[in-house]
Amino acid sequence: MNNFILHFFKAKTRQFDYEKLLSFFDEIPETEVEEATEDSTELRILYRNPVLKSEANFVISRKSTVREIHKLDPQYLDVNFRLEVPLRTPNFNAKFIFKIARDLAEEFEFAVFNSLFEDVLNFRMEVVERVFELTKEHYKEKHGYKFENVYFYPEEELNDCLKYVNEQYDLQRYYKEQNVYVPNYYIVVDESKKVYFAIEWEENKRTVFPPHIKYIYYHTGFQTVILPYDEVMAKIEKFTTNVPGFIQNTKVIAKKQHNRVSKAIRRTKFSQVEKTLIRIDLSQIIDF
Repeated sequence: MNNFILHFFKAKTRQFDYEKLLSFFDEIPETEVEEATEDSTELRILYRNPVLKSEANFVISRKSTVREIHKLDPQYLDVNFRLEVPLRTPNFNAKFIFKIARDLAEEFEFAVFNSLFEDVLNFRMEVVERVFELTKEHYKEKHGYKFENVYFYPEEELNDCLKYVNEQYDLQRYYKEQNVYVPNYYIVVDESKKVYFAIEWEENKRTVFPPHIKYIYYHTGFQTVILPYDEVMAKIEKFTTNVPGFIQNTKVIAKKQHNRVSKAIRRTKFSQVEKTLIRIDLSQIIDF
């Protein structure tokens, strides 16, 4: 099992408005209905978040897929509709998926069931999130070898990084008139598969420094050097300010200070980065 499964039930009936359900998903830009074939036994509504690089599937099947169906409260009937969330999904990203499930439950009066529940329950976000976390922890312990090309990163720090990624577009709009560069993360791993978040930064460009940066790929002329973020900030922090109303320690070069920053960088001899760093994608990172 590579997915966390949440089944939807209704009290005393299996009936729900199918067309209304499809209209519900029409309003969610990250979802689309997968084209079915003549042999299809399921209709899959795909959730794909291109910003957070996460995915899930809402699946309508012809038959029940609940193995424990005979043990459950008979007043609840399986509507043959389920949510599948890959267990490599970070908890931060899963919250957005479970909010859709919560809204579905409220809109269509669905109850929910997972194999770790004792019985069918009314949807409670804190319960669903916790069971997802427990399922993921158990799976990592028992089947960690299946996480090929997946790299682990501390959950609280990853939450901050994903929040930055999710709100990056809003930051770009906020700083557009100020000509401030809002960089993407440049994520790398070393020889021991340790993950580091970095950014690219061009000389003389006023920029934002996202949370939990370890390295800066600094472009000056035709040369690129890798600089330790902590050493850079020790030299230029007095020329930066906090991004207002955002994650702690998210910095931006203060107005009219980029020339001073560039001079400080040129005059400083930074530690040489000896590690071999290989770039990876955001979708390859999971929390622990």
